[in-house]
Amino acid sequence: MPSRNSLACSWALVALVGIVINLIVLVVTPVLRPDLNLLDKSLSYYAVGPWGMLQAGAFGALGISSIALGIALCGASPATWRNGPVVLLLIIAGIASVGLVRYPMDAPGPATVLGDAHQAAGTIGGVAQLAAALMLAISIRDKPSWGSLFPTALAMFLLALVGALLSQVSIWWPHLDIPMGATMRLLVVPLVILWGIVALRLLRTCA
Repeated sequence: MPSRNSLACSWALVALVGIVINLIVLVVTPVLRPDLNLLDKSLSYYAVGPWGMLQAGAFGALGISSIALGIALCGASPATWRNGPVVLLLIIAGIASVGLVRYPMDAPGPATVLGDAHQAAGTIGGVAQLAAALMLAISIRDKPSWGSLFPTALAMFLLALVGALLSQVSIWWPHLDIPMGATMRLLVVPLVILWGIVALRLLRTCA
């Protein structure tokens, strides 16, 4: 039977593959969709219309990678640091990302307090990802084996937080003309990079 650590390493590899797919799609989709303004249009616009399945697949891969990373963290050296909240938040974020595929932004969905199903899934996923990054930074700060990652985790969280706040401001006050595409990418990219680094750190224990 595979050991607990080997299973964690397998899930970390799944997470890393999903993260790499997302980074590739982030670069490729603006080239394939020159009709969409990169700075103005959020990622959800790329999931509908021509090449829409590419971005939809990236949303799905992000969901799977978040869940996989949560499972990997749960299985890898659980006594090293308190990763329970990070695991739970990553799994919630992963489920929400899958919801982005199930309810594309132009499809009708059930009414919710946060808006339609797509907006609700995106909001839940974004908040969960931010909270997971913050909890990760707090939990590893004083840990010998992970402490060196603290400055990077904190920096990525703060960058993503700025992106999230600016995105919300652009929704509340559209007359300010804050470019949603730029702010959403400022939210997504640092978090994807952070989780990629975490997955790589976990895989290093498998060498």
